[in-house]
Amino acid sequence: MMTRFRGSLVLLLSLFLVAVILPAAMAGEWRGSGTPLYTIASGSLHGGVHVSGGHGLTYADPYTEYFDLPDNIIYARMYVPMWNYNKGDTLTVSINDNELKTREEPDYIAAWGVCCYAYDVTGVAFKKGINTISATYDNNNGAPYGIFLAAVYEDKDMPYTQFWIDEGNYALNKAVAYGGTKDQMEAVFPGAVKTETVEKADLWTVMIAGTGGEIDELWFNSKLLGKDVGRAKTGGYLDFDQFNVSGELISHNNTAIFKRGDEQYLHPFNAVLVLEHNSDVKGDKELTGFETKSSIKSIIPVPVIAVLVIAIIGFFLIYMKKKRERG
Repeated sequence: MMTRFRGSLVLLLSLFLVAVILPAAMAGEWRGSGTPLYTIASGSLHGGVHVSGGHGLTYADPYTEYFDLPDNIIYARMYVPMWNYNKGDTLTVSINDNELKTREEPDYIAAWGVCCYAYDVTGVAFKKGINTISATYDNNNGAPYGIFLAAVYEDKDMPYTQFWIDEGNYALNKAVAYGGTKDQMEAVFPGAVKTETVEKADLWTVMIAGTGGEIDELWFNSKLLGKDVGRAKTGGYLDFDQFNVSGELISHNNTAIFKRGDEQYLHPFNAVLVLEHNSDVKGDKELTGFETKSSIKSIIPVPVIAVLVIAIIGFFLIYMKKKRERG
């Protein structure tokens, strides 16, 4: 009787592991590695690209950012990176008091609920001068890291300019238990460049979750731009940087390279490259937009499955051993 009871108890414990712990692993907070940065828009025109934003995690609600914008914006991409996303969260963004549609699902999500809501705001009525963008959110213990804007504007009196806007959310991490370490990610700016006519080249990057003293590296092609770039210098958990890369261009597929180094976690979110050519270069306006790439879906990490299997086998072996001892 007692042996039969213990056998039933072991069976119930095993079923508990399968029915409760396994679904918890499936629905757990780990969201996978996310989406490597890729080009969402590129082109060329007489004009420029305004890139700005910030200012770090504060838990202010609404979270507000101010943008001093030029006239004649022909394309604009806005980003609201967010900490601690959970299913059911909502985000409502207002631009100059004009409320956009409330969002529930982010475009990019990785690691422990680090996500980003991306918006094509090309048709929004921006004005020359100061524009106010605010984010109101329903997020349990989460908040925006910042609000960012990449706005392409036309000005026929300005030099001919090429640009690439890259976006995503990739979790560089050393979480071996969650599918292996991720040490490096490349953001490629595809296409040809006439390097001999470029007078100025600027690279902007946005990274989340960098920690001072944990030495990461940022490269552009074969040039090291800096060490410990991700150190929360722009605000809470945020690094927004601009680099002059005029002397580092190559003729095809220029690339920004994010290296984790000693960082526990580091999330590259954006990379924008803008090349200004000399006055002899003339050209027509070209603008190409690309489809959004979904985040890599979270799967149950193999080590988690292994732990569950080992636990179940362990309970079974203990049960069999005690059964044999009782003969």
